[in-house]
Amino acid sequence: MQRILVADVGGTNCRFASFSLENDRLSLEAAARIDSKTLTSGQSLFVALAETLSRPVESADAVVVGLAGPVDRQQGRLTNGSLYVNIAEVSACPAGRCLLLNDFTLQAYATLTPPGITALHVAGPAKERGGDVEASSKATGGRGAAERVCMEARAIVGAGTGLGAASLLPVGTDAWLPVSSEAGHAAFAFIEDEEQEFRRFLCRELGRPFASAENVLCGDGLSILHYYLTGQFFPPRQVSKCALSRDTPTLRWYARFLGRFCRGWMLSTLCRGGLWIAGGVAAANPLCVTSPAFIESLYASSDATRSLLQRIPVYLVTDTDSGLWGAAFAGQTLLRKYGHTHASVPL
Repeated sequence: MQRILVADVGGTNCRFASFSLENDRLSLEAAARIDSKTLTSGQSLFVALAETLSRPVESADAVVVGLAGPVDRQQGRLTNGSLYVNIAEVSACPAGRCLLLNDFTLQAYATLTPPGITALHVAGPAKERGGDVEASSKATGGRGAAERVCMEARAIVGAGTGLGAASLLPVGTDAWLPVSSEAGHAAFAFIEDEEQEFRRFLCRELGRPFASAENVLCGDGLSILHYYLTGQFFPPRQVSKCALSRDTPTLRWYARFLGRFCRGWMLSTLCRGGLWIAGGVAAANPLCVTSPAFIESLYASSDATRSLLQRIPVYLVTDTDSGLWGAAFAGQTLLRKYGHTHASVPL
């Protein structure tokens, strides 16, 4: 048996987990969550990983860390936080057996694991996502259930503290290539006079020359949208709880904006294998992706393009530990590629 330790570090929460790998099958052993603000460095991250799970990091066969921000090989920084990680400087990091990845690279991999397979079908045709959950605990990128996986491009988006987006491309007949992005920081497309007025209001409130998709769908953007529509200013978490859990003007505007971003990402990635929607906002408030406003915005396109979009299945990931499963999948892939020893492997 081998062990994979994983961390999924977001702007608000940091999730840790330990997975066992036996006979090419992943099993979740333990999971925990801490406040990301308690982490001050890469060293403190690895200390917290070991202490929280009561597992020495050095003894792990693979360690995978996902970070909600740009990652360049062994270095990365939180977009919505001060944490900087350079795994080359962490003494406890197993040499050559540690990966640092963008958190939505993990979410892309997670579409091949139980959280992706059991995700709620929202729109479009339902395609094979990897067989049953038991089979999916194998690495569906190469063995076991591979023949039952739809080998077409997949995409993932998610709104939480920040806005993530990535894609997963098939390589040959039994492998996958994750492609991360910073699409959430691109300018958001507003239409018609009513939305343009809100755009001007949002930019004034944020003190920015333009509003990104993340500004619209995450964090302060939620508070500002609700304030614009109701005159009531609430923190984002309270807006989510009181205004996105039922049919309100805030829900209808938010769902329309989320549907538009999803439509753009589907067209950008041509994800015929499906779009998965993750992130804390939609997971806590499924109406964001099941309301008529979302569906109408998702398919608001020309006839030819609408026909393409309607053939793409859309799923809602409700398991908030999906990033941990994606990290474990990445660790399993690393071990399969470079063997089952503690010898150093290239990154």
